[in-house]
Amino acid sequence: RDEIDAAATAVAAALRHPLLLRARAADKLRREAPVVLSTTEGMLEGIVDLAVAEGEVWTVVDYKTDAELGEGVAFLQQSYEMQVRMYAAAIGAATGQAAYPTLLIV
Repeated sequence: RDEIDAAATAVAAALRHPLLLRARAADKLRREAPVVLSTTEGMLEGIVDLAVAEGEVWTVVDYKTDAELGEGVAFLQQSYEMQVRMYAAAIGAATGQAAYPTLLIV
């Protein structure tokens, strides 16, 4: 029961987050969108959790739920930030529009 209550609290808080409120009113919205980016080191591919277009600007969101992992959090956060930057680069390349990465830790 405690885990269910904690999950419900986390979801409710996430849904009230200003970014998700903006997403509800966005011009364009993509969820679970596959992306591919060609780099000098090869092809990167992934699934974008959320991409929100407001005018000509995209906000690319990657959700993470493991904020309480202890000492490994700093390393993981750096990896996660790199991941969402690559997603934003892929969306920017595909659309020709500005795309900004956002990491949302729930």
